[in-house]
Amino acid sequence: MSYKNGEYALKWYFKGAGKTPEKFYKNLKKNVEKGAPAETFLWPLAITEMDSSKCFGYVMDLRPKEYKEFPLFLNAREKFSGFQAIINAALQISTSFRLLHSKGLSYQDLNDGNFFINPTTGDILICDNDNVTPNNENLGIMGKPGYMAPEILNPDMDNLPDKYSDRFSLAVVLFLLLFRDHPLKGQREDPDDPTGENEMDLMCKNPVFIFDEKDASNRPKPEVHRNAERFWKIYPPFIHALFRKAFDKSCMNSDGDGKEDRPMEKDWCEEFAHLRNSLIVCPECGKETFFPMKNQTSKCMCCKKTISRPPTLLIEGKTIPLQEGLKIYSYDIDIWQDFNFESIKKEIGIVVENKNKKGIYGIKNLSEFAWYRKTPGGKEETIMPNSGVIIARDNIVKFGTLCEGTIKA
Repeated sequence: MSYKNGEYALKWYFKGAGKTPEKFYKNLKKNVEKGAPAETFLWPLAITEMDSSKCFGYVMDLRPKEYKEFPLFLNAREKFSGFQAIINAALQISTSFRLLHSKGLSYQDLNDGNFFINPTTGDILICDNDNVTPNNENLGIMGKPGYMAPEILNPDMDNLPDKYSDRFSLAVVLFLLLFRDHPLKGQREDPDDPTGENEMDLMCKNPVFIFDEKDASNRPKPEVHRNAERFWKIYPPFIHALFRKAFDKSCMNSDGDGKEDRPMEKDWCEEFAHLRNSLIVCPECGKETFFPMKNQTSKCMCCKKTISRPPTLLIEGKTIPLQEGLKIYSYDIDIWQDFNFESIKKEIGIVVENKNKKGIYGIKNLSEFAWYRKTPGGKEETIMPNSGVIIARDNIVKFGTLCEGTIKA
């Protein structure tokens, strides 16, 4: 439809909205007035008047053609350009819901159908935001099977969706994104069960993570869950640990006890930022591989050859690989900046080869402020924006007034 001299999408409720259309309409109108919690949400921009039949609609941005539905990736009908794009998507999803929850809101119906993803960059868009309400309020939407937290799915409890159930659903979405299989559907799943009892047992009464360290009763079926088996071996142990925490039995009680212990959005952001700094290109085969930066050598996950750790930059406890094309982001150098879309997307440095000296590499300053380099011998140099600092062992780089890092080569 045409709106304000542009093309937008219009979602129209022909039969009203749920059992309490007035309440739904009032909440949606408030969301329009407040605005989107982050740039990734295809947020309601304007709302029509409600007619006598309780019908109304709202306007939102159109989804760009390069963004594809998340289920297409799960069904292998769309493919990511590489692990960098997958990590970017995971980081953006986690950041989006950190910002949403920080505004006192909960999504309440988080599932695979809510996301559009650019397969090349990993940039995301989130749709179906009409269910977003203040935390601890509900408009009648409980969620989608397979994504609902055990305490919400339990018919014997009166629990309603909130930020804690959002965190369970978020963990399911992130697991699907990385591992392409459901975290609770393994050997105990019976897809032919007509009663629904098996689904209730898997998701509510007795949920067991397929990679639970203590309970192996629900491991992936080798002939069915090949993706989970394959990708679990690829991702580093710190990613395993966070998913094991998210799907620990203590966090999946059907009465809701322990839900407060589920990983928060910032936990996911920190580990995906760590994961992004663990991804390098193998010098032997030219493919992406995860490298444990505390080690001197590691085997490429593709060609299996032993490769050496690239030069690194040590900043505030972080180890950032310095390999051609790799980038340094705003959150890497500003310890006071929380995870938001400026910090996770803003590139402040990139590793490049010297134009005049082949084989010599440096970090190009992409920021708006000066850096300072100090050599072990005491020589100091100012690195202005668009200039570069050479990658040389034990040189110290001071990033304006924010922090300093040491190059290890």
